[in-house]
Amino acid sequence: MIVDEVFHQGGHGTYELTRVHHTDGYVLRVRVCRDSYATQSTAVAEVLTPLSTWTTIASSPGGGWHRTTPTASPDAAPLIPVADEVLQRARRILPMPPPFITPGR
Repeated sequence: MIVDEVFHQGGHGTYELTRVHHTDGYVLRVRVCRDSYATQSTAVAEVLTPLSTWTTIASSPGGGWHRTTPTASPDAAPLIPVADEVLQRARRILPMPPPFITPGR
């Protein structure tokens, strides 16, 4: 379930999507940053750890998806398939269900 979503446009050819999900007992953040250059574009999925830090668990370099996205977009639509693919990879990597860890122990 998506609990937060932010779309941001930067300069020419640059826009990004950030989504936070509650899924399978985890908090996952997916960030897709589309730059004017494929080598500077990236998509990452991160999991929130018990220490409230983000750890990257899956990524997709821009070379694999950059050419399928337009130079400019008024909304996040072109980045959603990339975000969904990285999220699915992250979900396959994580154990199910997550281990219960009491903070401070």
